[in-house]
Amino acid sequence: MTDAATIKIDPRDYRLDARLARRIWRLSKPYWTDKAHWKSWVLLAFGLLIGPLWAFYNYRVAQITAQQANLLVARDEAQWHALFWLLFFLALGKWLYDTVLALLEMLMKMQWYRWLTEWVVARYLTNKTYYDIAAREDIDNPDERIQDNVEPFVEGVLSFPTRVLATILGVVTNGLLLTQVTTAMTAFVLTYSLAGIAIQTAIYWPLIRKNFDAVAAAADFRFGLLRVRDNAETIAFFRGEGMEEQQVKGRLRRVVHNKMDIYYYQFKTSFVTRLFGDLWTLAPLFLIYPLYFSGKIEFGVIALATGAAMQMRTSIMSLQDYIPFIAGVAPRVVRLAQIVERFDAMDADAARHEGQIRIHRGDRIALDRTCFETPGGEQKLAQDVSLSINPGESLIIIGQTGVGKSSILRSMAGLWTRGSGAMTMPNVDDMMFVPQKPYMMLGDLRAQLLYPHGSASLTETELQSVLERVCLPDLIEKAGGLDAQRDWGKLFSLGEQQRISFARILISKPRFVFLDESTSAVDVPTEAKLYRTLIETGTTFISVGHRETILQFHDRALRLLPGGEWELLNAETVETSTIEPLGKARRVDLESGLLPVHAGA
Repeated sequence: MTDAATIKIDPRDYRLDARLARRIWRLSKPYWTDKAHWKSWVLLAFGLLIGPLWAFYNYRVAQITAQQANLLVARDEAQWHALFWLLFFLALGKWLYDTVLALLEMLMKMQWYRWLTEWVVARYLTNKTYYDIAAREDIDNPDERIQDNVEPFVEGVLSFPTRVLATILGVVTNGLLLTQVTTAMTAFVLTYSLAGIAIQTAIYWPLIRKNFDAVAAAADFRFGLLRVRDNAETIAFFRGEGMEEQQVKGRLRRVVHNKMDIYYYQFKTSFVTRLFGDLWTLAPLFLIYPLYFSGKIEFGVIALATGAAMQMRTSIMSLQDYIPFIAGVAPRVVRLAQIVERFDAMDADAARHEGQIRIHRGDRIALDRTCFETPGGEQKLAQDVSLSINPGESLIIIGQTGVGKSSILRSMAGLWTRGSGAMTMPNVDDMMFVPQKPYMMLGDLRAQLLYPHGSASLTETELQSVLERVCLPDLIEKAGGLDAQRDWGKLFSLGEQQRISFARILISKPRFVFLDESTSAVDVPTEAKLYRTLIETGTTFISVGHRETILQFHDRALRLLPGGEWELLNAETVETSTIEPLGKARRVDLESGLLPVHAGA
């Protein structure tokens, strides 16, 4: 996985513009255009429809406040108490409104948050997008992006409609009240508030990039700690704690630097924003009180006008305060949208088939003038390869390191699609790919053996029989039973994990198996037994390997050469010294313990 610090950032990602709006729409569209989510539309509509109640509440409170002030001057205690209780019940109504609105927003938020997270994860795991992102290394920390950025995005988008409606209603209702008293104050509130929005936007525009860098730095810090956890044993062997501490502290320094940069910027700009807010309190002194002194308004109207102006200003301020919120959410929108944009790009590439190997489905494996390339097109590998493997046959791919042996298996698996030509491959359900480092999933031992399908129903006796065939007779006892749950990747050695992979083959019974140095960590006798067991099943298989001892289990050998050249040979005619033709290949003589040296070709 790549650090965010090493990835080139598009300067357009730092802007509040139409591109950001399109990304927000791209993330919102799948949920809100799905008819299955009509309940969310009902909740949103209900939340918007009860918005006028809030405006009516403010309107009535302003009128009652003015009347109460006049009653105080007139010393009319009875009427004043009547209005007091009216305000009391209106306050209860506001409390009920706020509670219902908060509940609706929570329900919509959690429904959308869950659906959007599941949708992104499903797309992430479809068409091996997760592998493409890892291979290209141009999107950092995709796990953090999915985990941490969906909820802030949902919260930000859902709050926008209610803020807009509240602003409109607040400006209209309080503007009407205020205009009845003084048009000058109404004009001043509008001008002052719009100027505040402009200043706020200008101030917080640079903060988008700072927030972007802060989010990326925090993701890198988390990734650095995860690397220590995932490689704890290796670090312990090397006694690399000192260097690991240095790299973690380096990431932490970047986090602190970015946060301090934000805090310092906010501190500097707070002088402007606070001054702008404090000057507001002087407005009534110049625009409302002179009307009272001149006898044009009653004393109670001062409270009405001041309250209406304040409510009007507060309504507009709700949008103004939304700007720093958006400045903080925008980087999360960008980081989440970049993953979704990769989904879309991969779908478009698959539809066009441009620069890609064409894959057809059949009952055999065939390559027709197939040219292989790395995912980014940086390197051309084997070129114009043509061969055919019929059911029951086997092939081993050999050659020096770096010529693209494993890359051919990646292309056959559909992980790498860059290149040209065509391949005929079996249906995906008929194939199993076994890497050198097996994947040990989370779960109990039974699920570990049944991976990746998990649907086979085998008894403990049947599973024990399979394990004995792959030289693991004591595995169930060692693990503590089939229902035991452990960190299997740490409990089992690499040799045991590779034998578990062969057990998975016997359980899943695929017709075609692809082995990428899948016996590199077992001894030669065990390797021979695993291959003989595989041959007994009648499975068609392709291997990538360096050991000369596995040649005997294959019919033919595809030898890859530098410069994209290749040759197809009978496996029995391949000289053992040509398996690793560059430099010197070493193998262990298991009987003598010596390391004979074989000259390269």
